[in-house]
Amino acid sequence: MKNNTTQSHSLYEQALRDKAMMPVIGYGTAGTGKTYGACGAAVEWLAQDKRKKFLGVRPNVSFAEKSGFLPGTEREKMEPWIRPIMQNLAANGLSYNQQECMEKNHQIQYMPLEHIQGMTFDDTFIIVDEVQNMTFEHIKGLMTRIGKWSKVVLCGDVNQVSPMFKNSGLAEYLDMIEYYDMDVHTIQFGRDDVLRSGICKKQIICFEDWEVDKHKA
Repeated sequence: MKNNTTQSHSLYEQALRDKAMMPVIGYGTAGTGKTYGACGAAVEWLAQDKRKKFLGVRPNVSFAEKSGFLPGTEREKMEPWIRPIMQNLAANGLSYNQQECMEKNHQIQYMPLEHIQGMTFDDTFIIVDEVQNMTFEHIKGLMTRIGKWSKVVLCGDVNQVSPMFKNSGLAEYLDMIEYYDMDVHTIQFGRDDVLRSGICKKQIICFEDWEVDKHKA
């Protein structure tokens, strides 16, 4: 994890590496290192044993208007959505060349959300990015796919739901976890946990405050 980390980051790091293999949800403000931290734990996981696998899942929902039909193979069509995960793996020391080789050996996989139904994932570190753009049924379908010795990490922010997506299930899933006291680590990040530049942090704070203050103006 980067410098100037906070208590939330420390709790997140511990949860990502717990021996009980409990699922983890890192949610909250943008720029707090949720995906970066998860990818760091995934790189460590892959280094343990060649039998260990990594699965990246990200809803195919863009934040802006769709750019139209994307040509190419299924993997090539997924490229814009999985690129943030690939960048964070590289930032944690797993080069793009290494990632490419591990993909060819099926140690690293990326899968569209709709393709995981009916599958079970053993010995796999699973990162689901932008989970706020999944419905409750999507989350249910994913969390019931976890196999033996697998770790799943959900990263998202209930305040960053895409305008193209109106049925987020993240808040409901968090409510269910609290209601049943489920064995899931939930770590919430706020503006004090932002790791990006000072300019970026100020922008995030102003955008968050404006959502409240604009109704007073």
